Amino acid sequence: MDNSFNFMGYQIPIDLLNKTGGGPDTFEQISDWHIKLLQQHIGLKPDMDVVEIGCGIGRDAIPFTQILDQKGSYLGTDVIRPSIEWCTENISRKHSNFEFVWHDIYDDLHNPDGAYTAQDIVLPREDKSVDLIVLQSVFTHMFDEEIKHYLEEFERVLRPGGVVWASVFIVDEAIRKHISELAPTQYALSFRHPLGNGCYINNTDSKRGAVAFTRDRLDELVEGSGLVHARDPLRGGWSEYYDQPEFGQDCLILKNVN
Repeated sequence: MDNSFNFMGYQIPIDLLNKTGGGPDTFEQISDWHIKLLQQHIGLKPDMDVVEIGCGIGRDAIPFTQILDQKGSYLGTDVIRPSIEWCTENISRKHSNFEFVWHDIYDDLHNPDGAYTAQDIVLPREDKSVDLIVLQSVFTHMFDEEIKHYLEEFERVLRPGGVVWASVFIVDEAIRKHISELAPTQYALSFRHPLGNGCYINNTDSKRGAVAFTRDRLDELVEGSGLVHARDPLRGGWSEYYDQPEFGQDCLILKNVN
């Protein structure tokens, strides 16, 4: 049996691919969708300096190798060490402006032996040196103090006008009522369990499995960081609440104005 998946000329180990989310049947489709939406809502340029938090096995990094030229750069971070090692060996070897860094953050889902917390992380980038920061399905597994820390780091490293693209789950009473009345959705999300301060979790046995926030709480975190909303969040299809969803999850598009 072939234990690898061919994606844009890279033979990706299936076990690592599955850790990124989805599987071989959806990997390419999700990658294409991510890049298309980034192009549509932000605009990608060859000389951009890009940071991706939670880069996984390179689902977005690999197509970025065909977008960025040598004037641009890409930094990918993740808590899954074998994925970072694979990306370094296979992507950085071909593209010297692509760097991958393992962050040994404790995460009961992905890195249960981690030595650090998210609040310990300082991104290895100089102040005001980055154009775009991407987080796909990362804040959906974090609590507010962790998100607060990352947003403050983003404000530090982003150039004026630099943008954050971060998928999230946004709930209010109407959305929570709607999903509670549905038959189980594709993602089986209900967010029945409040943790306080505008935070809800999907499963008390695995609190990080899926984490949602109210728009008011996310706005407080954004305002506290010094970033601003570049536009209203993209409406996600995960809840089946919106007639015309714009993304799978909800998505914050933030800008640094400092």
